[in-house]
Amino acid sequence: MAFSKAQSKVFKQQYRSLLKQSKTVPRSVWICGVFPMDVNSVLMLTQKYNEGEKLTEYCQRLASYLKNKDIETHLVCFGEEDRDESIGNLNLHEFSFKMHGDNYFSWSMLLQARFMEKIEEIIKKEDIEIIHANDWPTLPASLTASKLHDIPFVVTYHSIEEERGMDNPHSHQISDLEWEGIEEASFIVVHRDKTAEAMEVYDLPEKKVKLLAGEDWEKDVLDLYTRSVEVKTNLKNMENGAKENENFDAYVGVSSQ
Repeated sequence: MAFSKAQSKVFKQQYRSLLKQSKTVPRSVWICGVFPMDVNSVLMLTQKYNEGEKLTEYCQRLASYLKNKDIETHLVCFGEEDRDESIGNLNLHEFSFKMHGDNYFSWSMLLQARFMEKIEEIIKKEDIEIIHANDWPTLPASLTASKLHDIPFVVTYHSIEEERGMDNPHSHQISDLEWEGIEEASFIVVHRDKTAEAMEVYDLPEKKVKLLAGEDWEKDVLDLYTRSVEVKTNLKNMENGAKENENFDAYVGVSSQ
């Protein structure tokens, strides 16, 4: 059964409604592949959006690729003032923050409450299917939102504390945060051999850490998104004891019209 983007979105909304009402989904839906696993909307987090900076360019490049696949990107970050606007191929959501910390680590931790406020606003309006964090300053909010809303979570480490030398007064706290992100993420994305080598200290399964150094790395990231949604959906169904039920015929009948 082939689905258009519009049909896929409607089907997912009906799927979630059924899941909330009955706590189970017909086994035929998820085993036989009736449920479409494509991704329509991504929530990405970075600490700041600055034109010309590598991390900003990374987010822009990925958002551009996703836009060409009819996938919306919502980028949340700190800014000088509150603003929500479309910039290029992404939807930028900046929030201001007037408090100061004793140091960069403390300030970053204080920032998490504002991250969560903005994330909650977006999730109430948008059908977010993936949360994509960038580096440790976005991890606490990303992890919280992922657990709170049961949304799969992917993280890109552009570098980790282990390769930076562990010489920061808060290096151990930062490293602990990075480890928590590694534990909870569906997949970990790195783009440099040096970062991949530094992560060997964690003795992770090869399938979880993805070194994406090729020219078409955006395609590989989208593949990780799709696989993350598939795993989360199937696990949820198994946990709920997904069995055939009387709603199946009506449900699929409505969805396929």
